[in-house]
Amino acid sequence: MTGQTDRKWRTATGADLKRMCPQQRARHLAYAEPSKEAKGWMAASKQRVRARLAQERTASEKNPQHGLDSKLHQDVLVGQLKADEARNRIRRMRLQYQNAQEINLMISCQPSAQSAVRLELLLSAQERKMNSTDSLDQLQRRRVEEILEDERGLTIIRG
Repeated sequence: MTGQTDRKWRTATGADLKRMCPQQRARHLAYAEPSKEAKGWMAASKQRVRARLAQERTASEKNPQHGLDSKLHQDVLVGQLKADEARNRIRRMRLQYQNAQEINLMISCQPSAQSAVRLELLLSAQERKMNSTDSLDQLQRRRVEEILEDERGLTIIRG
């Protein structure tokens, strides 16, 4: 019984293919011999690939510097791609965290001041406007001046 189904499988005509469901047709065509036209295209593409490889091989034999130039060019392209990916990541972060309150909360929750400054620089999409009015009251201003005048840091170092 399997011999008959195998024979039918191999010799399906165009009408048989039209009657098959898409899954059966795809399965049949995956194992069917390609047409003469497709075989010609495959042979031509293989020939072009071989010719290109041979051309590159002879060019690298004639000019050993060419291989180094192409390597340098490839390294430059890889660097540009990595920089572009980094810019895209930063842009996506900016778009995701446009709300200034969220950004300020993320910055304040950083484990170190250096991390906070770095994150603030990365996420600041628009320049922050400096408020010309004084936001400190008298007690806060006196405390800031006291800290600034303390040269040995005794007011802020507790130990």
